[in-house]
Amino acid sequence: MAQVTLSVGGLSYTVGCQDGEEEYLKDLAASISRRLEEVRRTLGPRGDGEAMFLVALLTTDDLYEARKKQMTDEERAAVARSSQIEASYKQTAGRLADAADIATSLLQRVEEGLKPSVGAATSDKVAVNE
Repeated sequence: MAQVTLSVGGLSYTVGCQDGEEEYLKDLAASISRRLEEVRRTLGPRGDGEAMFLVALLTTDDLYEARKKQMTDEERAAVARSSQIEASYKQTAGRLADAADIATSLLQRVEEGLKPSVGAATSDKVAVNE
């Protein structure tokens, strides 16, 4: 296992790494240092802790954006299929709501048809009294 000393923001850090990864880690540290200097220029004389936090935040944002752009074809197909299923679900839900409205209307009509009418009740009473 190799070790490499990296300088970031005026501080040195010694880290372990696999043999052959030293230059890669030095490049990463240089990238952090450049970003740190940009943040310091933007923030002015604020603390190193806040500047390093912002560097971490900006770097993480870059990582998230890169991950979003690297969706595989399979993931894109899954997202498209999911959108189709959602649209189909909404259409089906609308049709079911329409069917429920029709059923409610039919039930009301049937219930109204089953109620005895006032005129029919009066004529039945008359017929019984005779």
